[in-house]
Amino acid sequence: VFIQVRYRGDAFYNSKIISKSKLISDDFDPLYYAVQLGHSLGLEIHAWVNVYILWSSSSKPLDSNHIYLTKPDWLESNIYGKSDSSIDISKPQSHNWEGIYLSPNHPSVNQYFIKVVSELIESYDLDGIHLDYIRFQDDIYGYNEVGRKIFKNKYGFDPIDIERNIISIDYGWDIGQIDSLKKIWNDYKIENINSLVYNISNKINNLDKNLNLSAAVKSNPNLSKKKWSQDWKDWIVNDY
Repeated sequence: VFIQVRYRGDAFYNSKIISKSKLISDDFDPLYYAVQLGHSLGLEIHAWVNVYILWSSSSKPLDSNHIYLTKPDWLESNIYGKSDSSIDISKPQSHNWEGIYLSPNHPSVNQYFIKVVSELIESYDLDGIHLDYIRFQDDIYGYNEVGRKIFKNKYGFDPIDIERNIISIDYGWDIGQIDSLKKIWNDYKIENINSLVYNISNKINNLDKNLNLSAAVKSNPNLSKKKWSQDWKDWIVNDY
């Protein structure tokens, strides 16, 4: 049984890291209850964690400690440099818009999720961790300001310049150079997500927990990697 424990940046269990969902009474821990009952019935209980998606309501969280409100620099930015923190969610969004996302390219985000998953596997007798939304919202995202700065310092160019046609044939770049820079940028996005999966897998192994790690993924592996930076074939090949 897959029990959703993290929905939109809130917890459906007792956590010292994440505020508890307002849908759950203070004196009830649904995950503890599910583990006890499930195991008594001979069932495996897997904790289902929504990862990078953070919020999708038309109004902001009531909880002032929600990271949507406390960590605006962690939020995703699109190809036009617009941060999710600046979106007026009270107005209708595009048909393909899924919600507010945390950015895999901001290093603090993955560090945060390692703590979230560590708390789950250390506090509950789980049989598995299931990762959902372990991807970018679309290929037009990934331009978080902090992530871009880290990338630029490492590789010497701003990835958004590719989309602005500053890195283009018109400015003296040849097609081979442009394709090479695009690959560096795409690989950077993929690796940041891969590193979270790897570190969670490594955490499970180091704690010697007999847990299964699974993920909800886009079905076509090539399109998944290209459009959402979700290289799940790599996770399988490397036994994550």
